[in-house]
Order: sequence, then C-alpha cells, then structure tokens
Amino acid sequence: MMLPNSVFSATISLTSSIQLTSHSEVSPMMGLKAVEPKLYVSFSLDSAVPSNHLVRQLDSAVDFGFIRSLVKGSYSHTGQPSVDPVVIFKLSLLGYLYGIRSERRVCEEAGLNLAWRWFLGYELDEPVPDHSVLSKARRRFGRAVYERFFTRIVQLCEARGLVEGDVVFLDSTLSKANASPKSLRSRALVEQRTLTRPKEFVAQIWEANPESDREDAAPRPRQGQGRPRKDKPERRAVVNSLLVSSTDPDAEVATKLGQPRLLAHKTHMVVDGGKAHIITAVEVRPATEGDAQAVVDMLTRHRLKLGRSPRELVADAGYASDATWNACLNAGVQPTIAMRPVLNRSGGLNPSRFIYVPERDLYICPEGKELGHKTLAFEKRRVVYRPKRGTCQDCPLKAQCAPGRGDRSITRRWEIEQYEAMKRHLHKRRSQQLLRHRKAVSELVFAHAKEQHGFGKAQFRGRGKMQIQALLTASAMNLKQLVRRRPEAQAGRALVVGQRSILGQCGPPARPWRRSVLTRERGQIRRLEPPSL
Repeated sequence: MMLPNSVFSATISLTSSIQLTSHSEVSPMMGLKAVEPKLYVSFSLDSAVPSNHLVRQLDSAVDFGFIRSLVKGSYSHTGQPSVDPVVIFKLSLLGYLYGIRSERRVCEEAGLNLAWRWFLGYELDEPVPDHSVLSKARRRFGRAVYERFFTRIVQLCEARGLVEGDVVFLDSTLSKANASPKSLRSRALVEQRTLTRPKEFVAQIWEANPESDREDAAPRPRQGQGRPRKDKPERRAVVNSLLVSSTDPDAEVATKLGQPRLLAHKTHMVVDGGKAHIITAVEVRPATEGDAQAVVDMLTRHRLKLGRSPRELVADAGYASDATWNACLNAGVQPTIAMRPVLNRSGGLNPSRFIYVPERDLYICPEGKELGHKTLAFEKRRVVYRPKRGTCQDCPLKAQCAPGRGDRSITRRWEIEQYEAMKRHLHKRRSQQLLRHRKAVSELVFAHAKEQHGFGKAQFRGRGKMQIQALLTASAMNLKQLVRRRPEAQAGRALVVGQRSILGQCGPPARPWRRSVLTRERGQIRRLEPPSL
C-alpha cells in the first residue's frame, strides 16, 4: 500500500521532531548507553559470583563428592553416561534453598542465574539439564538414598560442632497435600477398582476372615482379670474410613483447632537443642495418627544419625502417653513432655478426695465407703474401681459426687508411680524453662520450613515422595546453618564423644580447649573447667 506524499512527508517531520526533542532533553553530562553486541568477550564465571554468596559459601564448606558413592548402585555398567548425580542433588537443593517449588522453574532459573551455573559447574555455553532429570532420578534413587544423604549432612554439622545432642525437641506439623478435596471418593469403590491381582484379592479375603473367627479355632486365653482383650482395628477418623483421595491415597483429612479440614500429611522433626537448631531426624506419617506413636521411631532415627541417644527429650502434650514414657526410660532418655490437665468430664468430687489404700488395693470415698470392685481397661491401661452396686444411691453426697444414675468410679493408671514421677519432674523450674523454650525452637523451625522453603504444601503426591521432600528441606536448612555459623566448641555429651574420637585417631591435641563454664547449682555459682586431654 502506497502512502500519499503529504502523509509521507508528515511522518518524516514527526519522526525528526521526536528525535530532536529527545536530544534536546539530554544534558551534556548525562551518559547514554550504546548497545553494541560484541563478537568476542573475555568473561570469567568465577569472578562474577561474589565471595559472600550462599552458593560460594556452600561450595567451600561442603564437598558433595560423597553423593557419587551413595548412588553408585543405582547405575548400570552399560548405556549412555548420565547427568552427574552431584549436579542432580545440587539442583534439588537449590530449589529448596530458595523456596522454588516447581522443578521446571528451578532448571530455568539455573540457566539464567550466573551463581547457580557456577555452583553446578556449567559454563555459559553449556545447556543445563532438563527438569525431567530430577523426576527420573527421584524414582531411580528412591527414599533410601535421600535418607543417607540427610544422614551425611547431619554428620557434617556434628563434625563442625553445631550439634550438642544432650537435649532434643520433638514436634510435628501438617503439610497440605498436593490434592484437592474434590478428589475424595468412596474408599470401598476405589479399593475395588485398584484390586487387579489375584494375590491381593486372596490377601483381602484372609484379612476379612481371620483364622481366629473360625469355629474350630482354639479359644484365646484370658489376660488377667476382667474380659479378654480384643484386637480392634487401627483407630481412624470416620471420614478417612469412608473416603479416600483418588489423587493422593496416602493423604488424610485432618483438622486443626480453628482451621478448616484439609487433606494433609504429618511430619515429625527432632531438633537439636544447640544454638544452630540442627534437624537430626525427619519422618512423614499419617495425618490422623497420634503423635505419641512416632516417639520410638524418632528416637531411633536420631540415634542412628549421631550414634548416641539424647539425654533429654522435650515435647508438647500431644506426645504424652504411658508408652512414650516407657520408651524414653528404656532408651535412657529423660522425657520432659507436657501433660494435659485431668478433666472430670462426668462431674462430681475431685478424685484427689478419695484415699487409696495400697495394702488392700482399693479406694475409700469421703463418706468412708470402699471402692474395691476392679475392672481392667486393657486398651487404656487403666484400673477402674467401683463400690458395690447401689452403695451410692443413699449417700448424702450423691448429688455432688456422682450426679448420674450410676455409682461413682475412680480410674487409676497401671504405671501410677511413673506418672507421679513425671508430674514431679515437670514441676521443676528447668523443665518449665525447656517447655517454654520448645516453642521458640520447634515452632520456629517449622515456620521457616513453610515460609522460606515451601514446606507448607506437598510438592509431590504420595507419602514416600513427601518423605523425600521433608529430607531435602531439612538438609537445606541444616546446610544454611552450616555455612552461616563458625565452628563451635561442643558441650555436654557431644564434647565427650568428640574427645574420645580425637584421642583415638590423632592423639592428644596440641592446644586443648580452655574455655570455662559457669553453672548454677543449689543457689551457688560454680566454675567448671574442661577436663584435661
């Protein structure tokens, strides 16, 4: 299309006027950047990364060459060479260090960020690995490899003196599952659809019809007094027993006080009581499972990471149970676990007004009546004491003591001596300080994990992949503490273990540690000098 001469001349005059206007606005001392592409550039990627950058500090503090020995068994001796596993782990760590949830975006950022390229070992003319490499490596390595990687990071932190190991804090949090509530379906229908193998069908038949239900089965022996204990199925919320997510079957519907229901996974973490707050154990469990059921596994994981058990375990009231206290005491760990207040839900007089007679194993009420009839509650590990039937009906304290129709009952724990000892331990000032300090340690760690490292929502689907996410998140948080803190002198049991290892490997050190410690004992301040090596 040809323009008239008048229009063409007007366009030229307008363009020239714009150029003249732009030149007139430029001050004589104002610089103008001329963009001229160069054919040859002298550039060093190492000089472009500042010395205080996180990736440079991380590279100087940790030698990631140990990763190759962890994944050696996952590769074949034939075929095309793969991407360096060190690069794969570094890419994953960069995503968790900077809170980038999308692996596709992590690889895109790695191609644009000069510091990331330097950390991965890729020059400007080299293409970074595709995002599919991360997902394939996750399936190839499995959960065990990431568990060993996390163990190695914890051991590096301990070697740097960041782990004390005396007091640990245990807590749990809910992470939103990578599934929508609209994906909930009938559990019975979903299980029927997924049942495709004959062996699974036969296994379900045996599970639904156990051998103990047959008529010719031998009768079960009675366990002590009272009725025989019944093996009940695992307790689960009614919603989870009826519904399951077709997107993530491992996710469960959970609730928290003041928050709506959500599909979630529950993650338990053990945090060291030192200044660095190093995470020493991580495990993902069902969202509706009680916290007390995870104590034994978490203590075992902590012991396997460090080679020793902690001296004291601090946790909230969700972990309080007789089984928890027994597990801690059997492992040589002092439990400092908050207790829920005892509530008299049925009303009546406080149980403390009833006198227990150990010689006769009965209670005496304020009116002098005996509560000697006992019933064993095997599941709750309790003994229920009641008087003779009808004793409380004519009692003048009936309205105050037993407002209902029945007689009054008193419940006593099987391990009552242990329970009373735990109560006395919690009344100590040091125990109260540790319980208050737990809020500033465990809850702060979970807050950082969710706000800065994307742990508020599951990145993948399935409990196994959620465990990998938890391990890498904890590894990233420990590595940040490793590069930001200087090596510290260990204290407590960690100091003794470190001295033994030094004496066994290298002999006595040339300059022993001469730092003194001030302790307060029975109102007096005493100076403790470290033992001579």
